[in-house]
Amino acid sequence: MIVRYDGTFAGLLTVCGHSDLAGAGLLEIQRPPYPMTGLFDEIREIPTDDRLAAEVRARIIRELSPRAAENVRLAFLSEHPVIEMAIWRYLTLGWKLGRRLDSYLAHPDVHTVHCWAGRTAREGHRLKGLARFRETQDGTLYAALYADANVLPLLAPHFIRRLDHPWVLHDVRRELGAIGRDGRYLLGTLENPAGIAWSASENDYQELWRTFHHHIAIPDRISQRRQRQFMPLKYWQYLTEMTCAV
Repeated sequence: MIVRYDGTFAGLLTVCGHSDLAGAGLLEIQRPPYPMTGLFDEIREIPTDDRLAAEVRARIIRELSPRAAENVRLAFLSEHPVIEMAIWRYLTLGWKLGRRLDSYLAHPDVHTVHCWAGRTAREGHRLKGLARFRETQDGTLYAALYADANVLPLLAPHFIRRLDHPWVLHDVRRELGAIGRDGRYLLGTLENPAGIAWSASENDYQELWRTFHHHIAIPDRISQRRQRQFMPLKYWQYLTEMTCAV
């Protein structure tokens, strides 16, 4: 059997709440855009049920652990192509082992979820320091970023505590955005803008940051290998200090 859901976290928890799937020979869990089906594939579409999703999450916390619930969320945000089945198998094992689940580090189902959850957490932590905000004409702070995982749900709570100006985080790869203001934030779709009008002083601030970055470096201790280890090339196009003045 192949199960299809809407691609949301609540939708995946809804799927995991259908215990009847365990005995139905579940082969794959698909999210949009759905691939073409085979002639003999048995397809079952499961609509999202927010109540059931909340019950499943509460059960994970109660019977497994809060850490297991966070592992599931972080692994889901990795958007790895087959992460849904990995999470399904992780929880199926968890219902048998209970709170001992995450101690089975060598088990492939536990290892897979831990691996992808860890990658998401590390990228989210890294981008908390690599997000570069620029001031628009209306005073809003805007930061574009490129990430392998969907880290906006991890970054938004961080920046809502740190910034006292309206701000926008833009995941240009997924065309998703986080908008924060007055202690609250909203996640949603955000198309790539054709052009943004920056404040009159923005170019000066950017040049000041580039100058600081250049002069604080110790030439004899520069290591490009170490630099790319902590600040990979994929992030450079949105780092002020790594771009030329326009």
